[in-house]
Amino acid sequence: MLDAAGAATVARSGAAATRRELARARAWCVAGALLAAACVKAPIRPVQAPDGAPPKNQGPTFELDGAPFCFAGANNYYPIYKPRPVVDDLFAAARALDFRVLRVWGMLDRGSLDGSVPNADPGGGDKEGVYFQDWDTAKQAPAYNDGPNGLERLDYVLAKAADAKLKVIVVLVNNWREFGGVDQYLMWYGRAAHHEFFTAPELRRAYEQWLAHVILRKNQLNGRVYRDDPTVFAWELANEPRMNDGSAFDRPNGWDAQTLTRWADEMSAYVKTLDPNHLVAVGDEGFLNGGGEHWAYAAKDGVDHRALTALRGVDFGTFHLYPEQWGVTAEWGSAWISEHLRVARELGKPTLFEEYGMTVDRAGGTTGDITRGAAERERAYRSWNETLLRGGGNGALAWMLAGMDEPSAGKPVARYPDYDHYAFYRDDATGRLLGELAQRFRAAPACVNQPPSNAPASPFVRVRRSETHVAFGWFGTDG
Repeated sequence: MLDAAGAATVARSGAAATRRELARARAWCVAGALLAAACVKAPIRPVQAPDGAPPKNQGPTFELDGAPFCFAGANNYYPIYKPRPVVDDLFAAARALDFRVLRVWGMLDRGSLDGSVPNADPGGGDKEGVYFQDWDTAKQAPAYNDGPNGLERLDYVLAKAADAKLKVIVVLVNNWREFGGVDQYLMWYGRAAHHEFFTAPELRRAYEQWLAHVILRKNQLNGRVYRDDPTVFAWELANEPRMNDGSAFDRPNGWDAQTLTRWADEMSAYVKTLDPNHLVAVGDEGFLNGGGEHWAYAAKDGVDHRALTALRGVDFGTFHLYPEQWGVTAEWGSAWISEHLRVARELGKPTLFEEYGMTVDRAGGTTGDITRGAAERERAYRSWNETLLRGGGNGALAWMLAGMDEPSAGKPVARYPDYDHYAFYRDDATGRLLGELAQRFRAAPACVNQPPSNAPASPFVRVRRSETHVAFGWFGTDG
């Protein structure tokens, strides 16, 4: 997703690709009713356990401190560069809503400080003076900014999250140009094709060095090495990785259907050598290779969710959902969620509904009351989370929770603007709904139906695997 500068010009990362996707989607499925019937598999009917019977075929789940861990939470991109009071307010908002997990950016890449290597991010190379990596023209290599306007900002995020008793998923590179991302690595090394980030040896090596620098970093505020900090829920290899070069899946240019999977296999295994304590996820959008006619079922841009999640070094799956951008109805989303729960069951690993959203319009553009989309958003969020809960899902992270903005001269403190029209706040209707759902996740069937664990209790989030090819799931006792 976007930062403020990027969101002011595009609704979300990858807007140009989205327009192409919308055109294809309209060509395939014109009416919502036809879409629901033709573009996805029939919804799965979970199996209900008989009254009084012990739960059968427990699915894979997360564990924390020896107990099953189910949760609601949110995403946010700005804690790594905003002033501390803004970060503090965001964490306070998360706690007020009973969120237990936040997903944040752990990258902020720019070109060279002298301007000889340009910035990939159209909004500029830094965010309010903050950046994590730049190109050192003398050494011809990336340089790390470990100081107060660099990785000390991530130190604060982790330290504050620990104080707030929140777990944090840290994303280590962006597929999109916001915050530099994959294309910034290409610019550093004079490469042009997006897929070369995943294939070129010098780019893979630069990324591995970044992984090591972050994971082995010592927090300057609390003295914890990140590798040893249980505040980290998981390391995520990338935000929405794709080949993303415009070539068709069946006629790729310099990559094939397994390129991303091979890269994720290599990088997840490398992270495990650095850090035996934390979980690893890919961060993909969940595109599937078969099962429906919509492009999300055609392993778009080389993303094969099942193959990625099945990798030995990957502990859980991730999937996203943005109906308006994908050219589908909100109702389409329920089958999409069920299909990913099915994949997770078959692979014996949990999956995380880690980004989802429906847009709204606001009076005044980005700051006022909602004028369109509130009812549609509420119906969708309620329906999607109900599908997830009843199907045995562990967690959901909405895009995105926002809090207060920093005050400007002569003006009172106000809400952080809703730049991309997905933002919600602790005291609005969406926040109240998601706070209610967060309470329900604490008693989610995925956790309530688990037997006691035989593993030692750990402050690190763990995964309890299940046998593969078990029954899909069951309704909870309230079903």
